[in-house]
Amino acid sequence: MARRLRTTIYGREALTESVEDLVVGSTQLYEADGQIRYIPMPTPDPKDPLNLPQWRKWLAVITLCFYGALAASSEAIIGALLPVFMLEYGGVDPKILGTSKDLTDLDTLIAGLNGPPKWQIALLSTAPMIVNGVASWVLIPLSIAVGRRPVILLCGALAWAGGIWAATSGGLKSHIAARCFQGIGAGTIDALIPLIIQDFMFIHERNKAVAAVNASTGVIIVGLGVGSPLIVTRMSWRWVYGITSIIGFVTWISIILCLPETRRVRTPDELAGKVVYPLRPGETRPRLDHSRHGYRTPWVEFGLFNAGTEWRRAATSVWLSLKTAVFPNVLWCVALNAALTGAFGAVQQVSSSVLISSGWRFEELGLFVLPIVIASPLVWLFGGFLADRVSNAMARRNGGRREPEAHLVNLILPVLAGFAGPMVFGSSAQNAGVNLPSWFVLIGVFILSFASSTITTLISVYLVESYPNFAGPVLVTVSTFRLIFGFLLNFNVSTWIDNMGFFGAFSVYSGAILGIALLLPVIFLYGKRIRHWSAGRLERTDNKAKKMSDEEGGSTEDIQLGSAKSFFDGGDSASVYSIPWPRATNNDRIERVKPGRDART
Repeated sequence: MARRLRTTIYGREALTESVEDLVVGSTQLYEADGQIRYIPMPTPDPKDPLNLPQWRKWLAVITLCFYGALAASSEAIIGALLPVFMLEYGGVDPKILGTSKDLTDLDTLIAGLNGPPKWQIALLSTAPMIVNGVASWVLIPLSIAVGRRPVILLCGALAWAGGIWAATSGGLKSHIAARCFQGIGAGTIDALIPLIIQDFMFIHERNKAVAAVNASTGVIIVGLGVGSPLIVTRMSWRWVYGITSIIGFVTWISIILCLPETRRVRTPDELAGKVVYPLRPGETRPRLDHSRHGYRTPWVEFGLFNAGTEWRRAATSVWLSLKTAVFPNVLWCVALNAALTGAFGAVQQVSSSVLISSGWRFEELGLFVLPIVIASPLVWLFGGFLADRVSNAMARRNGGRREPEAHLVNLILPVLAGFAGPMVFGSSAQNAGVNLPSWFVLIGVFILSFASSTITTLISVYLVESYPNFAGPVLVTVSTFRLIFGFLLNFNVSTWIDNMGFFGAFSVYSGAILGIALLLPVIFLYGKRIRHWSAGRLERTDNKAKKMSDEEGGSTEDIQLGSAKSFFDGGDSASVYSIPWPRATNNDRIERVKPGRDART
């Protein structure tokens, strides 16, 4: 192992770069004295999103929470209403569901209708999933080209406009098309929202922010989910779309007011948290320089297309998305996420039929969402708060160095839940109302909801931290392929159930999740080598700086930025997302201190 020598930079001790420190994704999160460092390193520019005050950052996160929750909750709610659409397109008024006390023969009634096949009506729930994934290939490069804010506002508009279209649709084909339109609007949840959060949150607080978005589904779903059966029987299923569109429009306005543009091109050294700006003794981030960079203005806060255009980077990101699809750790994340997506999507499709067959009244079906609501705070606790604590504690034990693989430790509990959930649901669904109370079905829904949301959160944070130089492309890869494979795993689940029974069909999901999860120790142990092979490492930098006195502000420094060269590209992959920043120069060199007893290895 290369020795890590101490140097003095701007009046503070810093460790020089060993080979291990320079692997892309590895960062020095803590100083030798235990003080936390800010990674990425913010700039002195007040317009830098990393320099937003904490209340402003969390206001933006809360806005994203409502947006993400509304899009995600619509998937769960529409999935629970599939029996309604089977009656609607079979020529029967769905309002009979509110007048009939005994619906145990509903499946027989639906089977006798001269309507579209079940799999075609199930496309109302599953087709938006695949459209969501494909849309990411356009939306993320577009956000790299013109900025995050125009893209998320476009997607928000598509979401509530698609709801209006669905509410006024005149047939199944138009209804499915409207749902696909909504799927484009929901295409920001898996890729763009984590990308926005990494734009303005430091790595030691990203888990809490991303987990908050994924956990907030319960806030919206508790009202819409419980009320949707009542809306169907007392008004019309069209009003479910109407109400979600109204709420979506209000959320869209809140994004306009509360979410500024966050895209900013950063150098590899800034992404790694290196000291590339003058710091006074004891400081961990540069002071804001209003005289040089100006102040935040209304145009910065509310403007569109105010971050310039980067069409070349956008085109390159598409190529990088294809390349990341063959990284072993990315493939593993896709497989795990896809298996859970397929399992949870299948649960959403069949739960309402199971509960009705076991004696539930249709208007009680809204209680199906309660397990998702109960799981939401646990998603934030295990995928956010405790995950940050665990990964930060592991960094302290590792001499202050943060490795992205620390997030994989947090996957152990949700992976176990993901393995158990499908079998619990399948067993309880097969025996509901016979050998088991029907509410046992909800236990399986709870376990799978917790596992799916928590694993999605942790994988997003892990991949963004592993590949900070191309976070957008790697998120596109995972989002797209997990949704495509998830769709293939659940679009025909009703046929599987007819052939194998509930327990047999859902045991397939448990077996797939277990088989993929067995590779977790391999990814944990060899993850850093995979990152070295796939993304390379930063080159050592020749830093030239002038010590700052306490009385004077000092000057900026000249930094020779490093590049990340990997076997995979054979070139400068990190520079795709980096532009060297101009610096005033001086000739004072840093004096290297010879290693003594306190030198760290």
